[in-house]
Amino acid sequence: MNELEENQQTVKKSGFGRGLIFGVIAGLSIAILAGVVLLNVFYHKGFVHIGVNGEIYVQDTATTEDEGIGSEVEAKLNAMDSLMDLFYMEDVDTDTAKEMIYKAYLASYGDKYTVYYTPDECKNLLESTTGKFEGIGAVCRKNDDGTVEIMDAYEDAPAYAAGLRNGDIITTVDGTDITGLDLTSTVALIKGDKGTSVHLDAIRDETAFSVDVVRDEIHTQTVKYEMRENQIGYLSISEFDDVTTQQYKDALQALEDAGMQGLVIDLRNNPGGVLDTVVKMLDYTLPDGLIVYTENKSGKRTEYKGTDGHELDIPIAVLVNGNSASASEIFAGAMQDYDKGEIIGTQTFGKGIVQTIKPLTDGSAIKLTTAKYYTPNGQNIHGQGVTPDITVEQGTDENEDTQWNTAVEYLMEEMQK
Repeated sequence: MNELEENQQTVKKSGFGRGLIFGVIAGLSIAILAGVVLLNVFYHKGFVHIGVNGEIYVQDTATTEDEGIGSEVEAKLNAMDSLMDLFYMEDVDTDTAKEMIYKAYLASYGDKYTVYYTPDECKNLLESTTGKFEGIGAVCRKNDDGTVEIMDAYEDAPAYAAGLRNGDIITTVDGTDITGLDLTSTVALIKGDKGTSVHLDAIRDETAFSVDVVRDEIHTQTVKYEMRENQIGYLSISEFDDVTTQQYKDALQALEDAGMQGLVIDLRNNPGGVLDTVVKMLDYTLPDGLIVYTENKSGKRTEYKGTDGHELDIPIAVLVNGNSASASEIFAGAMQDYDKGEIIGTQTFGKGIVQTIKPLTDGSAIKLTTAKYYTPNGQNIHGQGVTPDITVEQGTDENEDTQWNTAVEYLMEEMQK
């Protein structure tokens, strides 16, 4: 009988007894950067494997022996569980109760990036880097007020076909109020097998409405591009997934073949993604050299460098705003430090820390903050963001993109030199 099985048996005998809070930590740890990257570089006893939503995965054989506050918590939980068994009048879903205890324990640390993932949530998190999944076809973000907003409803996907649009606020998923849930948990509720349906309640312009969306297989198109006037290429990146690097290179090749003389890279509302992806894209864009580095609490520094010998040699402008986070800020920060492109827009989000995911033996996992990351010139942007070279607020007129107009003005001047 393994340790997990022993823990499960104890729970059956005495409610939330020994082993309820502290599972066996598997010999695998995964590090996440902001917000989800497959990077094969040596790190301690294993290798870095960075995944989505801006995330670095560091695999090694570390184990944890520190019991922390386990004994004190265990004693009180046993006492509380006994009282519930004796006096509580309703039936209790013990599996749900246990998952909520785990989530509450990590929430007590006061770090919104340190969370517990159920087995299903962990599975969805690890799958989210691939650029292919089964769901409704919409990119969501968690706003400062706790609401979940649709940032990009793919036009050829079920969410758009059902009537959901960018800017819609999702309030419930299949009747579950998502207030207080972290974004990964919310996405886990929305995603599901192809052909199944999910019921969403939402709000648009203060008007509530509901939709039923039939899930399908979604192939994420993270890069959109087109040639605009004056031979200026426009390239928008919605997030940094495993598929984004090739999509980025393909888009640049198509624009170059069309005679591109200047380039606008739009990172507005890009929440981040896979570290390995943004490193490869910057390697293709910048001259060889340091792209980003991380430091843990002991001061250990890990560097990520460009080495492919390729760089873009045209005027570039990068658009950012307050929703450009994590890997987007790595991209903007490196471009700024190398003076390779003019950063235009508003202050970015300010997510400059690394989380580590440590899977447990039952398929669940915990994510905890473990390091800070720095731009090539040594700037840590956590809590402050990247400051644009040209600050431009977006106007209220939906038909006029003032930040794009500013980028065009800048590029036209540079293209004349």
